[in-house]
Amino acid sequence: MTSKATPINGLSLRFEAEEQDAEDKFQLNRKQRRSLCHLIVTTPESERPITLFCNGLTVVGRGRNAVLQALRSGLFELVQSGKEDAGVIMLPSFTSLRKGQYNILPTAFPQYREVSIDVSTETTHVAWKEALQPGRTYGLRLAENAGEVFACYTDELDNPPDEIPPKKKLPVHRERGGTYYFTVLDDPAPPKLFARLEMPRKAHLNGPTPFTLVIEYTTDSVEPLVFDKSRSPLSVTTLCTGANLHCIDQLIDCQDNVTGEKVEWGAVFVCYDYDPHPVFPDDGDFVEISTNRPWRFECTLEEMGNEKEYIRSMEGLKADRTYKARVGGPSGFRRWQYGKKEDLLAGTLKDKMKRWEVDMEKLGYLDVERIEEDLYFETVA
Repeated sequence: MTSKATPINGLSLRFEAEEQDAEDKFQLNRKQRRSLCHLIVTTPESERPITLFCNGLTVVGRGRNAVLQALRSGLFELVQSGKEDAGVIMLPSFTSLRKGQYNILPTAFPQYREVSIDVSTETTHVAWKEALQPGRTYGLRLAENAGEVFACYTDELDNPPDEIPPKKKLPVHRERGGTYYFTVLDDPAPPKLFARLEMPRKAHLNGPTPFTLVIEYTTDSVEPLVFDKSRSPLSVTTLCTGANLHCIDQLIDCQDNVTGEKVEWGAVFVCYDYDPHPVFPDDGDFVEISTNRPWRFECTLEEMGNEKEYIRSMEGLKADRTYKARVGGPSGFRRWQYGKKEDLLAGTLKDKMKRWEVDMEKLGYLDVERIEEDLYFETVA
């Protein structure tokens, strides 16, 4: 059982593994931005902010810790599970010239003040392929002593971290915490999809002239494959929750080229107060694609009517401006398989549902890579 006792005038640091399946899979050939665990920092300070310093800590937003950096600096350690004599697996050492730091605010209830720093990794990094062997299970944990970790009152930071005198450093106690276990797999990487945006150079804000944008999808797969685009912006329907396409900005990112201001589109396609999706997607929501068979998604912006008024789908753009645009989404598709659409959707609804009960852990998910440069268009009143 983990102790949450906090040393007086110091910080407590512990490692908490994410809840995981019995065999959490770590795919070497598939891009998985994995959140593996958290560093939990408990502060005893009720009045002054404290700054935590350690090698391997990368702060972005609320805080991130890159696993590989933490392993190379010694803050974390990796062991092979199931071996009685398993020692720590050493990665090439790495000490950052600049220590990572994280500011922790004071609290009126220090025994409950815990700051969680997410620990994540990209599983396809070349360092993992050099250190891990497919089929084996490993454990990741906080090192007992290695890797320099200390803290200091934020208002006393007059010098760079390496020049802080010992008397100003607050101790950081490492609690005995959990271990994150994962099994290494090297299943083949799934094919990729590539998205490229096409659009006119001029957008007419008034009148009958439509403005059609096209997102062309290509793939590196020679073998035909079919993916399901339902419940994505490309299905051009929506829920009130915003799960599907609600506005144009779910298709493209668009901003004023001079001011950088993001376009707030006024167009709303459809809005339901119930789930409009069938139990199984319509045939039209499945797309067949291969290297010699791209797929083009078209969306025309024009006047769109509803019961009360006409909504101009160009609303959000201002006249006589230049805008910059790029593909906005979706980032990938979670259901797909190799084959031809006519074969994969043949038969009754029951046949289709059975055929699409695919083990996506084995196949992996289709990522979308944007290959175009930013496009520019002018607005005409």
